[in-house]
Amino acid sequence: MKNSITKSLFPALAAVALAASPAIAQHQHGDGDQQHQGHQGKQKSEASMEMDGHHMKDGMPHFMKEGEHAAAVEAALSAYAAAAAESSVEGMAAYVLQTDDFTIIEGSHPNWGWEDYRDNHLVPEFESEDIAIKSYAYDDFRISATPMIAYATFKVSIAATVRGEDVERERMGTAILVRTPDGWRIRHLHTS
Repeated sequence: MKNSITKSLFPALAAVALAASPAIAQHQHGDGDQQHQGHQGKQKSEASMEMDGHHMKDGMPHFMKEGEHAAAVEAALSAYAAAAAESSVEGMAAYVLQTDDFTIIEGSHPNWGWEDYRDNHLVPEFESEDIAIKSYAYDDFRISATPMIAYATFKVSIAATVRGEDVERERMGTAILVRTPDGWRIRHLHTS
């Protein structure tokens, strides 16, 4: 058990460490000539990297709490929750890393990898006659993002019928997302 946890946590910790590297924080935009709003007219020298929206400050990456990356992260998480509300495994898959790098912990139950979560948790739950999801949503986001990695905390609101009983719950969630060529994808999700 210890080895599987260590094996699963190492990629997440490595991703966080990579996000802290100056090479990641000083990324190119498109072909190198494109600039985000707020970059116009700035030279890409070390002096200009002091603070330009999301790059470096005192040698450390600056995590944005608002702006284009934070907004895109919130949109990805909201779309994932909307797909869950529709019991759409395919819709949820569009917003996660569909590899063994994906991890999720619901309460105290872990799933290691997208295939494990999809096949051993989502599909049986969505096909169960004992559970009918009425609503599932994330809100009250607190997001910090660099151009390549982000973390978020949020409120989870659930309404469902479970074995004939209507239940409503509010929980909290934490997510780590990575930016891919296809957009922001959930790397790790924990709700409890």
